[in-house]
Amino acid sequence: MSFGPLAFLNPWLLAALVTLPLIYWLLRAVPPRPTQIEFPPTRILVGIENEEKTAEKTPWWLTLLRLIAATLVILALADPMLNSSKDKGLTGTGPVVIFVDNGWAAASRWPERANIMQRLISEAESSGRPVMLVPTAAATKLPAIKIEPPGEARSTAAAIEPQPFEPDREAAVAALQTALSDAAVKNSSIVWIEDGIDHRGKVSDVATKLQNLAGGGTLSVIDETKGREALGLVADLAERGKLEATVLSTGGPAREGVVNAFSARGERLGEAPFKLGPGATSAKAKFEMPLELRNQVARIEIAGERSAGAVSLIDAMTQWHRVGLLSGESREEAQPLLAPLYYIEKALKPYADVVAAKNANLVEGLDAVLKQNISVLVLADIGTISGEAEEKVDEFVKHGGLLVRFAGPRLEKAGDDLLPVVLRSGGRSLGGALSWSSPQALAPFDETSPFAGLTVPKDVTVTRQVLADPAELTPDVEIWARLQDGTPLVTSAKRGNGRLVLFHVTANSDWSNLPMSGLFVEMLRRLSTMGTVGAAASAEPQSDTAAADTATKANTVSASVLAPLKTLSGVGTLVSPPPTAEPLKAAEIGAIRPNFEHPPGYYGQAAAPRAVNVLTVKSTLAPFPELPASIERLTYDNAASTSLKPALLALALGLLFLDIIAVMILQAGGIAGLFSRRPGSRRRAATASTIVLGLLALGAGIIALGTDAKAQEFPSEFRDAIPQFDGFSPVSPSQQQGPVIVRPPASPADNAAIDATSKVTLAYVLSGDRETDDTSRAGLKGLGRVLQTRTAVEPGEPAAVDITKDEIAFYPVLYWPVLKTAKALPDAIIAKIDAYMKEGGLIIFDTRDYGDGGADMLPMAGQGGTAIQRLLSKLDVPPLEPVPENHVVTKSFYLLRSFPGRWDGGQLWVEATPKDENESHKARVSDGVTSIMITSNDLAAAWALDDRGRPLYPVVPGGEMQREMAFRGGVNIVMHALTGNYKADQVHVPALLERLGQ
Repeated sequence: MSFGPLAFLNPWLLAALVTLPLIYWLLRAVPPRPTQIEFPPTRILVGIENEEKTAEKTPWWLTLLRLIAATLVILALADPMLNSSKDKGLTGTGPVVIFVDNGWAAASRWPERANIMQRLISEAESSGRPVMLVPTAAATKLPAIKIEPPGEARSTAAAIEPQPFEPDREAAVAALQTALSDAAVKNSSIVWIEDGIDHRGKVSDVATKLQNLAGGGTLSVIDETKGREALGLVADLAERGKLEATVLSTGGPAREGVVNAFSARGERLGEAPFKLGPGATSAKAKFEMPLELRNQVARIEIAGERSAGAVSLIDAMTQWHRVGLLSGESREEAQPLLAPLYYIEKALKPYADVVAAKNANLVEGLDAVLKQNISVLVLADIGTISGEAEEKVDEFVKHGGLLVRFAGPRLEKAGDDLLPVVLRSGGRSLGGALSWSSPQALAPFDETSPFAGLTVPKDVTVTRQVLADPAELTPDVEIWARLQDGTPLVTSAKRGNGRLVLFHVTANSDWSNLPMSGLFVEMLRRLSTMGTVGAAASAEPQSDTAAADTATKANTVSASVLAPLKTLSGVGTLVSPPPTAEPLKAAEIGAIRPNFEHPPGYYGQAAAPRAVNVLTVKSTLAPFPELPASIERLTYDNAASTSLKPALLALALGLLFLDIIAVMILQAGGIAGLFSRRPGSRRRAATASTIVLGLLALGAGIIALGTDAKAQEFPSEFRDAIPQFDGFSPVSPSQQQGPVIVRPPASPADNAAIDATSKVTLAYVLSGDRETDDTSRAGLKGLGRVLQTRTAVEPGEPAAVDITKDEIAFYPVLYWPVLKTAKALPDAIIAKIDAYMKEGGLIIFDTRDYGDGGADMLPMAGQGGTAIQRLLSKLDVPPLEPVPENHVVTKSFYLLRSFPGRWDGGQLWVEATPKDENESHKARVSDGVTSIMITSNDLAAAWALDDRGRPLYPVVPGGEMQREMAFRGGVNIVMHALTGNYKADQVHVPALLERLGQ
């Protein structure tokens, strides 16, 4: 029952008002207790007149006070409600439709929304109207919308919960229209409890449709209270992998808060404050924490904002991984666009911490990057990994690391066990024997590939690749990318708890333009998240549980369908997936829009889950737009009814206190009796005053109990525990003494390094054979005399190098005589030589056997090969070719066509590159310097001179002219090592043609 804005939830109790006349009669019929007077003997009563009078009936004002108190109690028991919006939002004759947004944005204030729904149902009940509840974020595919009596509607409203996705208002309007049409009702009163966000930009359309459905009724919109708009949260990677949170808002007044970071076990790992300015729609909050702690963050959330939108889940795609890079190319190749690691670094730097090996020694470079706790190792054109380096990489992969290798000329000629598939010798190129008629484009990625969902640009083509042996493409080998003709482009295989991945093209633009495309960036970004963090630091075996988790991750990286693992509730807590949750395709996880079938949460396996969040980095929160004037806009304050019961009971209690005080005053003889000097009057007045003061003290005590306790002072014992620094006395500069620097005497190794770097020093490798070593020393000494006489080079004394102990980085040219009894070099020596060659050094391997130890079969290993094959069986030797006529070494000082030594029948082999369609052969070396030369002509014997400058060995068959050509060849080799491709520049062509007489 209601009277305008005033309604009673228990109107039947108002019937007690009819008892007020009875109460009045009782109060009038029962007079106050008469005053008792003792009667002394008669003689004492003579002449005594009692001036104090006792009323026969209760005073009228006291009766009225008691009637008002009784009326207030009856009205309070009837539960009156005051609604200032009455007759504004519920006018109409049809049902009351409560159209409520229950998406993620409504979760933080859901108790208030639930209270609003209950109040609206009560008002509909007081008006005798049915109710329809329409949640806009349905938890099922076919939500049930029906007309219900208010009693049943209360249960339905209590069952509505906030959902962890945005509302679908259009679908809710369509369902409401169907329900109203089926029930054939009109003139509905629709109340829209909105969440303050225009999720899909369709608010105006929805409002128009609701207004049409209301017909002769009204449409009211209950708005969010200003200053308490819903906040959203998005996690992203900032500069150098720092975890950054973006707080989203629809605008409004300034707000401040804190974003907390939690681990998977619920431990708070850090916090970051944020501040939204007036009208600001976003704010940043950056977390400062080390990489190891940062990668333990599983979720971030806004403190005090309980909603799924205020939570951002972290998976491997948002974690910051550390990737190690190594290349088979020399670091001195300064053209960045041609460098093997250039495009890899550019692609990974925004999404990972890139650690590039600074040491060209493969073993030392691996040690350096593995100590950085990497999860992914990328190798570009490293042909053969053997010995200690192979063991380190294999251990890294087996502990969960990801090894990504790129092909190249070195890998084209050799291979090892750290490849996912066995390669065919040679490659496939445009215009070659196994070639295409035109460059090959990429085929779309399979759904089982981790690259599924990426768009393949049409302009990405491949002109050359290494080929997998078809006979070795077993079920264990996974093909993640193919060319249009089906040729594997990216292959992978499991190894222990980790994976091996091979790109069958180079990491630069030599064989394909893939590295220059945006697709390459996305492919590497996905690969960078597939390694296990800490795999490089796992020196000891993992526990069974950890090993199982890591193995599960390795086995599921290519899953095409991801089942729901844990999902977010509307208030942002992780719970078990609801019955309506369905698996989603891995290719669609980046573009999925959460709904009841795919709620936000974790999908996939527990060891490597993928996160689906309510908001993404592209999300924005649009404010609720202005609506037409015909639509009533209400707020939570004027929409909610106010209960008058507490106020009425408090007022009634106050009147009862006044009644007690009034009765005491009357018993004391009125106001005058309180101040009378008669003995009896004083006694009664004192009693009344004591009771009044007691009541006042009781009231003051109640008030005091409701106040906050006074804050305690800081304990003095705590203050005393604070350390004092009054006795600290810094040392004055005059009292300080500088460190005493003691310089130890230089070691023989230091002296050798100083001598080698003070002048150009040619070195030779000690073979262990005295005669061979003497010849090498005499030969380099003789070549040094010629260099000093004919060129500007003034070399120092030749240096003898013990390849197992001495540092070789100081020498530009290293002459290595190969004995017939040579054996395979240890792994440490191989790593040292490999680093020296990649740093720009030149090694001349001289078999001195007149061509019998040619280098055309160098990739062959084993003890049964030739001496040079045994010696270099583990070395990552680049492809070799006989020195071509236009090679820089043929014109670095003299114009030469051959390089004889003591013999003139052998060939000089230099580092080679494959033929290009528009170019001739040229060495792909650092600054044009070939890193290796192999000859069998015994160069040192032809250069060897005694102290008087006389030759020590005869040369055959050309005699002294052949020796002269041998010296000229030596000069060209040294000048080539010192000047690089200087003479290859076109500016020297006129001078060269003039010298040739052309």
